[in-house]
Amino acid sequence: MRTVAAVLLLAAAVSGADPAAELRRTAAYFRDGKAHVSEFVQTFTPAGFTKARRETGSVTVQAPDSLRFDYEAPKKTFAFDGRVARFYSPADRQMTVRTLSAEDRAELPLVFLQAPEELAGRNRLEVEASAAGTAVLVTPRDKGSGIAWIRLLLSPGGAPLGLSFQSSAGDRTEFQFAGFRTEPAKDPSAFLLHPPAGTRIIENEP
Repeated sequence: MRTVAAVLLLAAAVSGADPAAELRRTAAYFRDGKAHVSEFVQTFTPAGFTKARRETGSVTVQAPDSLRFDYEAPKKTFAFDGRVARFYSPADRQMTVRTLSAEDRAELPLVFLQAPEELAGRNRLEVEASAAGTAVLVTPRDKGSGIAWIRLLLSPGGAPLGLSFQSSAGDRTEFQFAGFRTEPAKDPSAFLLHPPAGTRIIENEP
């Protein structure tokens, strides 16, 4: 009975919560002029399967719109500087570079770097009950979106605890963050990637 009562109280507490206010809180957390770094565990479950692929690494987030994912095994890096996305695979000796349009950026599930007002214009925003923190569910209004839904789990201080999303095809990805720490702001070049000579560069392919 205590468990049921706790769940009901939690649901009541979030029923009147403002999802845009929660997103503004996490946006303010990152907009302090510093870099924010956390280790992560990523699981990817293809549509129609129950077995997930697990990867680990670290992520660096720097407002207003830069981030970098460094994966451990296999080694690979994804970086975004607010305009251009880069993906480097040392094993393949290849880097793909793509300049993202406004429509492309809208498809990125990185909702903690987007203005809540812009998100609300393109998506339905809801606050969900969660024992671990506050969860914001983001559902695109556009039926043709490549994203079915995004769920952002936030700590009381506004830092992301987890990020999960499902593609319109049914593939599901989940990130669990170990806890963000602040570091001095990175030079912009940290989000550009500079692979060694001999790396094949593929530009602006879908």
